[in-house]
Amino acid sequence: MIKYKEALDIVIKNTKQLGFEKVFLKDALGRILAEDIVADRDNPPADNSGMDGFAVRYEDIKGATEENPAVLEIVGEAKAGGNPPVIKKGQASYIFTGGLIPEGADTVIQKELTKVEDNKVFIFQELPKGANIRPQGGDFKKGDILIKKRKKIRSAEIGVISSVNKPTVYVYQKPRVAILTTGDEILDLAEPITSDAQIRTSNTYALYAQILETGAEPIIIGFAKDDPEDLKRKLSYAKSCDILLTTGGVSVGEYDLVKDFVCTELGVNILFWKVAQKPGKPVAFGIWGQEKEKLFFGIPGNPVACMFVYETLVKPAIKKMMGYENYYNPVITAKLKGGYKRKKADRQEFIRVAIEYKNNEFIAKPFGKQGSNILTGMVNANGFGVVNIGVNEIKEGEEIKVILFDTSFLDTKDIEI
Repeated sequence: MIKYKEALDIVIKNTKQLGFEKVFLKDALGRILAEDIVADRDNPPADNSGMDGFAVRYEDIKGATEENPAVLEIVGEAKAGGNPPVIKKGQASYIFTGGLIPEGADTVIQKELTKVEDNKVFIFQELPKGANIRPQGGDFKKGDILIKKRKKIRSAEIGVISSVNKPTVYVYQKPRVAILTTGDEILDLAEPITSDAQIRTSNTYALYAQILETGAEPIIIGFAKDDPEDLKRKLSYAKSCDILLTTGGVSVGEYDLVKDFVCTELGVNILFWKVAQKPGKPVAFGIWGQEKEKLFFGIPGNPVACMFVYETLVKPAIKKMMGYENYYNPVITAKLKGGYKRKKADRQEFIRVAIEYKNNEFIAKPFGKQGSNILTGMVNANGFGVVNIGVNEIKEGEEIKVILFDTSFLDTKDIEI
C-alpha cells in the first residue's frame, strides 16, 4: 500500500496533455490558452490625448500664468475617431480623450486650466512638454507577446485578445470524463425505493458537479448492477472518453467487480490499488487506450471518500490534461481550533475543516463527525486538514496543513482598505 504523495506522483507522471482546438473568443472564457497572443500593431497606434482640453505647441504656452495667460487661436477639434487639424504657431485645437494629437502640437492642456472667449483660448498654466499625451506604443508594440500560452483566459485576457483582432483562439481541449456508478443498492434520481437496503446516488451528481467546476466535460454513462454482463455493457460506453471514473466496486468484497473488469474489457493497466490515506483507502488508478493516454480511477463508494479522491487525485490530472501549469489545489498553513485526536495513526488522514481568516491568520475548525459516509460534513467544509502518519494528536492552536477546495470564505464585506 503506497502513500498519498506517491499515488499523486504516479497519477501526474502518467497524465498526458490533450491536443488543441480552435474556439470563438466568446466561448474561450475559463479555457487554457494553447498559443501566445501577439500584438498585431502598436497600442495606442498613434499619440493621443489622455485628457479633454486643448492641443498646443509647448513653445506657445511656455511661461503662462494666471496673471499672464497665453492666448491662442482655436482652429478646430481632435476627437476620438476623427482627423485632427494641423497646429501652427499661436494656434490650439480642442481635443478630447482618445483624440489623435494634431500635427504640430506636442502638449495637451486640460480644460480646467483654460478659458474660452469667442475663438480664443486662454492658457493659465505652463505644463511640461508632452503633458497628457499617451505615446504611440505606450501599452504595447507590434510583435510583443501580450499573453503567454497556458494562461487561463479571464475577462482581462478576453479584452486583450479582442484588442489584437483575434475572433478565434487556440485552447487546450477539455477531457471527456465518464462517470459509472456501480452497485445493486444504488438508485438514480426519481427511481422508486422499494427496500431499506437501497440508497439514492449522491456520488454521481457530486462528481458531475466537481468535473464541471474543473472545466471538463462530464458524461454519465450509467448505473451498473453487481452483474458481470451489465458491467461489461456499461464499461463499453466509456471508450470514447479520456477519463473513466467508477464509484463503488473497488474494495475486496465478493461483488467488487470493477477493478478486474476494466482490465479485461478496456485493457486498463492498474498502477496502484489502495493508498495509505483516510478517507479513500481502496482507490485504484490505471492507464488505458491505444497509447495509454487514457486514465482510470476506481473511486470508493463512500460519498466523502469519493469527493476527496476527486479533489486530491482526479482533479490535478484533469487540469494537467487541460494545459494548466499549476494543477494542484492551494495548500495553506492554519491554526487548529479545538484540537484533533485519533486512535490509529497508520494512515495519512485528511479531516474536513472549515477555514476562516481572522486577525491576519487562517483558523481551521474540524468537524466532530469525520466518517467517510457523512456527506453533510462536506457542506460547511472548505478544506482537508492533513494529519500525517504517526501523529495521533494535534493540539489546540498548533499548525496544520490544509488542502483548500473552496476559497469563497475569502469573500467578505468587512475588508478595510
